[in-house]
Amino acid sequence: MTAFYIGYVFTQLPGGLLTDKYGYRKVLIGSFLVMGIFTALMGTITSYQQGFIYRVLAGVGSGAIFSACVRAIFDWFPEKCRGTAMGFLITASSLGLSVTNFFVPVLARDHGWQFSFFIAGLLPLGTLVFAWLLLKERTPIEHQAAKTSSDFWQEVFSLTQNRRLMITGLAGFCAMWATWGTATWANTYINKSFNLSLVQVGAVMSTYGAAALLCKPIAGLMHDLLSGKRKYLLFVMLISFGILLLWFGVNKSMQVLYILAPLLGIAAFVYSPVMSTLVGELVSPNLVGTAIGFVNAIWQLGSLISPLAVGAVIDATNNFFYAFAMLAIGPIAGAFIILYIKEPQQAVRLENERQKTA
Repeated sequence: MTAFYIGYVFTQLPGGLLTDKYGYRKVLIGSFLVMGIFTALMGTITSYQQGFIYRVLAGVGSGAIFSACVRAIFDWFPEKCRGTAMGFLITASSLGLSVTNFFVPVLARDHGWQFSFFIAGLLPLGTLVFAWLLLKERTPIEHQAAKTSSDFWQEVFSLTQNRRLMITGLAGFCAMWATWGTATWANTYINKSFNLSLVQVGAVMSTYGAAALLCKPIAGLMHDLLSGKRKYLLFVMLISFGILLLWFGVNKSMQVLYILAPLLGIAAFVYSPVMSTLVGELVSPNLVGTAIGFVNAIWQLGSLISPLAVGAVIDATNNFFYAFAMLAIGPIAGAFIILYIKEPQQAVRLENERQKTA
């Protein structure tokens, strides 16, 4: 898991820069190609070291996808419905998690684990063909290139001085710490604590991903409706996530598990459309891809570190409650951090008042 995120985090900022310079269509097609090839090649490995390298390279192929997709949303949708569109876009991660939890354990059981990687690798390669034929850019490439003038790198550097962007990055790090730490360790926890087969665990965890399918568009709609109050929406979402993680860690009831899994799936992903749209609104339009790549690199450091940190806690304590308590610290801290941000509309109003006073 960490090998994949090494490549994924490494290409976040370069992927965002390439998106703003060359357009999201080219970046997505190239990303699908690299991701598909090295995912499929996992089915051919003969050593741990070889598999580690392939997972890093698959992560490299995946790193630019999110920033390119967000740039596409900002290219095609007006501000009043951008959050809702983002909510539909980000259902992809939950749908992917739900689908793979259904078919990967079954394929691995019936045809071997190698075959499951071959099939998983075909999915992005098929999407490559789809993007090649149907994906178009609303803003012409020439117009995008004109925006990337000699002061482009100065604008990129200015991202590090954007206080609101850095606060959002830190809050997202705390949230992602819990989201992908949970996705990594929940299967093992259920398998060991409830003595379920891997196929049964996959069925339970598919509800974890499926529950987020409906909540993300709703969260995006709430983003569009609650203009100026989105940090409070994020606060409630992140606090709820932390509380559910603590409950998940102490639960010993199978009946409660079937309720908790979808609730946790909602909490683990519902904040992402709101936070991602907020990032794009904190910068100029020609830097949306770069800003998303930059901030997502910070966010995904949580995904990179969390599986290792939680694994160390489990090894040291042999107790999954401490592992999920450690995960819960992330969203609870992130909830309070996000309160320090000034929303885009609020910041503009304060700046106008400052200019009038001057």
